[in-house]
Amino acid sequence: MKKIWISVIVVAVLLIAGSLYYFFQNTPYITAYTPPPHEPAGHGVVGNVKLDKDSFDVTITYTDSGFDPAAITIKQGQRVRFLNNSHETFWPASGVHPTHSLYPEKESTDCLGSSFDACQDLKPGEYFDFTFYYLGTWPFHDHLHPVNTGSITVQQ
Repeated sequence: MKKIWISVIVVAVLLIAGSLYYFFQNTPYITAYTPPPHEPAGHGVVGNVKLDKDSFDVTITYTDSGFDPAAITIKQGQRVRFLNNSHETFWPASGVHPTHSLYPEKESTDCLGSSFDACQDLKPGEYFDFTFYYLGTWPFHDHLHPVNTGSITVQQ
């Protein structure tokens, strides 16, 4: 009887894993978009709130429970601040974990798959700012705790 339950659990886990893989492989995150001939880089910036004087448009706060809000809609060219208000370090980056390659902007100085990546862990009180120029829906996550996710929709 015990072997039957173990077999049922294994089959259920495989079905769930397969369904999740299929869903994420077939979810269209990027809308059709043709960039202008020269589109400015997002210029990700890391800083400390106590010393900050830079302007930004929207804040996504990282708390002990994850991102707040987890999903936002902004206008093209707006700057989003990812602020660490938790008790742990976090590392905001483009989806998908671990490559960070969904956001299409990539400079030679970027650490992984795109410019939308803090490229380091941020202590409580630190932030990462990024300006979004590409239209579409851009998933993001905490690279250190990849279960914490969110999305940013960029519209004209």
